[in-house]
Amino acid sequence: MREPSELPAQLRDTCRELVDLLAAPGCVLSRVIGDLLIGVAEWAPQGRSLHLGHGYLLSDYPLTREVIETLEPRIVAIDEPDPDPNEVELLHELGFESLLMLPLVADGACWGLVEVYGTDGRRFEETDVRGAQSVLARASALLTS
Repeated sequence: MREPSELPAQLRDTCRELVDLLAAPGCVLSRVIGDLLIGVAEWAPQGRSLHLGHGYLLSDYPLTREVIETLEPRIVAIDEPDPDPNEVELLHELGFESLLMLPLVADGACWGLVEVYGTDGRRFEETDVRGAQSVLARASALLTS
């Protein structure tokens, strides 16, 4: 059985695996607590700090809320025809151009939100979603073991 103290390192490893798999510049995993997201793990190869420990209200990010409520991934790019303005603003603040959001599901509910970022014209595709979902299936097992 996993020790509770091992979970933060395992979640960080999940972020690192997603960054490596998707050739992305960064990944943040946030815990969903009511209407709040709190960053609990991150990985960025260049040692860059993302927004770990920051809180975000879901009511400010309708597309993020949609991922959490429907348990379905979403892709955002700043150059798409009608992007969510709040998501685009946050991407600009963080210095990224695209975002893949996926739910981390445990016991049939959204335990957390995973955000994988893209730059340099990187657009996430359905193959990226499938690969990331495979990684997150293993991470979900960590939360229920």
